[in-house]
Amino acid sequence: MNLFGQSKSSPTKVNPPEATSASQEEEEKKRSGNILTSRFGMGKQQRDVQEEGELECASYSAPAMKDTKDEKNTQPKKNQQEEKLSTPTTNCEEISPIIEGNASKTAVFKHMVSSVLPKVEPLPWTTFFCISIWCTIPAAGYILLFTQMGFGESLYYTLSLKFGGYSYMFSRILVISGFFFYILDIGEWNSAVGNIFRFICTTAMFSVFVIIVMLTSNEHPFGLISLFALFNPLWLLLVKSLFYRKRDARTYVSWLSGPLLLVSLLTAVAFIVWICLDYDNEWNSVTRAEAAIRTGCEPNFEDYPNCVNEDGSGGTCFYVDYSSDRQELVYPENCDRMCLNVYNKCSNGFILWTGPVLICLSMLFLSFFCTFLRTDTGEEDIFNFGKLWFFVLFIMWASVSLSGAGAGITSSLLTLTLASLIGAGIFLSASFSKAEQEHNKEALFARINEKYGDNLDVVRGLFVVTCSPLVIAYFFLSAINQLVRRIGINPCAQKTCEINASEKNTGIVTMRAKKQLTKMRSWDRAKVLTYAVYWGVAYMILQVLVANLTVVFLSWMIEKTANLGLVTVTGIMCGVGVMMFLLPPVPGVPVYLTLGIVLTAKGHEILGWTGSILYSTGVGLVLKIFSSALQQKMIGENLSHYVKVRQFVGINSTLMKAMQLVLGKDGLSVPKVSILIGGPDWPTSVLCGIMRLSLPQIVLGTIPVVFLIFPTCLTGALLYMTSLETDTGNPEFPWAGTVSTITASSTALVQFGSMIVAAYYLEQASDKRADEVAAIKDDKEVKEADEKDEHMRKCYETVTQWNAMPLWSKLILTCSLVCITSSCYMVQFFSSVCFAEHSLTDSIDENLGGNVGNLFLPLGWASVILFGAAIILLSTFSSWGKHQAEKLAASEKRVPLNGNPSHNV
Repeated sequence: MNLFGQSKSSPTKVNPPEATSASQEEEEKKRSGNILTSRFGMGKQQRDVQEEGELECASYSAPAMKDTKDEKNTQPKKNQQEEKLSTPTTNCEEISPIIEGNASKTAVFKHMVSSVLPKVEPLPWTTFFCISIWCTIPAAGYILLFTQMGFGESLYYTLSLKFGGYSYMFSRILVISGFFFYILDIGEWNSAVGNIFRFICTTAMFSVFVIIVMLTSNEHPFGLISLFALFNPLWLLLVKSLFYRKRDARTYVSWLSGPLLLVSLLTAVAFIVWICLDYDNEWNSVTRAEAAIRTGCEPNFEDYPNCVNEDGSGGTCFYVDYSSDRQELVYPENCDRMCLNVYNKCSNGFILWTGPVLICLSMLFLSFFCTFLRTDTGEEDIFNFGKLWFFVLFIMWASVSLSGAGAGITSSLLTLTLASLIGAGIFLSASFSKAEQEHNKEALFARINEKYGDNLDVVRGLFVVTCSPLVIAYFFLSAINQLVRRIGINPCAQKTCEINASEKNTGIVTMRAKKQLTKMRSWDRAKVLTYAVYWGVAYMILQVLVANLTVVFLSWMIEKTANLGLVTVTGIMCGVGVMMFLLPPVPGVPVYLTLGIVLTAKGHEILGWTGSILYSTGVGLVLKIFSSALQQKMIGENLSHYVKVRQFVGINSTLMKAMQLVLGKDGLSVPKVSILIGGPDWPTSVLCGIMRLSLPQIVLGTIPVVFLIFPTCLTGALLYMTSLETDTGNPEFPWAGTVSTITASSTALVQFGSMIVAAYYLEQASDKRADEVAAIKDDKEVKEADEKDEHMRKCYETVTQWNAMPLWSKLILTCSLVCITSSCYMVQFFSSVCFAEHSLTDSIDENLGGNVGNLFLPLGWASVILFGAAIILLSTFSSWGKHQAEKLAASEKRVPLNGNPSHNV
């Protein structure tokens, strides 16, 4: 299959699908259905290996295969059974073990590629070209009108600054209209006149919403890319209704995967070329200041009062010098270089500059979703895409946060994800009828309950902590709607009132809201609220400790080690790195990134930039090997007699047993090396110690981790180089910011790729060597400890049933949820007034007055206090629950969880 999704065996000359007769189309669907039934009845991995076997068969002669067969018949019966488990039966059973090894490696490669790229639907050239043109129109229009590659700043300035004042009027109109339409049940106006009126009102409200987003782009610059993510599916469905009417909607949507992927790649290439064409197209200090000025962003003189121009014009004391070939920032004698931070809150220009990148992400999301409507798409493909999507968003967030390239990027990525999900929902609703949607929804929920019922409380907790204010508002509006229904002042929706009366709804909310509330009350509320607090705590740690305090810590370390020698700094970093490696939750990437920043900052004057990057990479490799040896020998071997250590590793789990099979094999192999590199750092090394594996072999197998360490250290070095400036305040390396983004993506690719390969081989070992995995005996002491913990967990669930808990414990857990939710909302929506701006090269003495506490503004301190209160309240509740569970366990009554809440979605 080529890039355009066309099969190599397809004829050169084809007729467009519009010219296909109905009978031909039915015959084609029937033939495709037979192929799908025969091809996709098997598993995905079997399918990949079978294809490889068919290809290899074509290139080998019959005598060779005969010899191989004779040779295979002489193998022991056990080896034949293992071979039968490792590869599916094909016409090439006689193929040699060497060819099987090559096919296995090719299958691994195909598995990795299929996890990253969407599956492209084979299409005729003419159809593919036409649909690609239709997909290009919205992307080209957005780039032309709303990004710096086009006329984005001019249009942005006109809309947001000249007409932005009208946004409040349109917002009030939209809110009031939506409120009345909801309480008057506009969705039930099913008469002819009612349908026309509903269509007009819906269209008008959507148009007003679009106008509001465009007019408020100065305050919410991510709104425009969200509009694109919503408009793009609508545009493509309009194209379908005009030019592909005879085609089934689901078939048409599946066609879009290839064209959307192509347009996404072309947009990325165009963006890179545009950056390389002109220095002014890069994102650096000069372009940052220019973008802030052109977009009308007001400088923050409140935090930097000495940066006002002395001539009384109200502008900044620095200015852009256009007299040279390259524009430079000029700082007069009394103007400090820190004055550029007056534009720290101006994210508008950065969002306009990254517009093409956000378009790529939106179209890539839609391309993947279009493949999910194909009949041959499995759950594994959907989960792989979900992991890939959030991993890419995390890498973008981490890169931008550490480099300080743009404020508001978190809101932009989250909003883009939400808008893309809504756009995908539009495609989904267009691809199925209403009856099919209801049937599919019920089947999906039933399957989710069956497969993931034990983990649904975790998802429910995330829903509670993120949407609880919206849920409260929804039930309040539902109460008003129910009151209007009872009064009977809405004659256009009498059908709804009659249905409501027939169901004898005597509650204060509507019947739909009442059913939803009943379903929520059937949850294990104590567990759900506990998980909700855990989610909030994790978010606050990520947003406060990682995004803010880590930058302050690194800037402090760079400042304090400025007068120390390189060897001394290396020793300090090695000590810190070893302590971080010995902590089970800490992965290796943050350690390597820190080495790249600190050691490069200190060593570039002695070793040069290239030498310092290589030096930090070497130190990272030695640190990784030394830490792995400590984890293996000091923890794994010496502490293996402690049950808690073996239990923490999960020695009896299927995953760890499969890892034992792979790691216990003598010599080095691709599966063994991939697990040592891509597996979790702490459990893998400790498991090697528990298994008493050879340390030299493990060290040798760990050396390829240098391919992960080098791009990570390079990214850290580039992040430091991005913050360096000349004596005039201009960026010393204006290209470093752009390159750091590329290297961060490379780091993510290596890390993600190693994890995929490790997971693939572990899955292969678990499935194809299931008998050997089952033959590994459980650790009796760990098994007893697990059973005891399981019994304590059941006792804890019993005593924390919501209806059995005392009122004060319910209040403590609820107050903990309120505190953490309030804290998260403060940090998420009012981040600029919670924390002061601080970058890697900023001095704590100059920027924060020598006090790290000045990083937190008054609202930031309020969020931190609420965060601490939530942890204290949750700890109090958990201590009470554990005490009650211990009392129940001590009574030697293994109480079954009768009447446990049902797990309904």
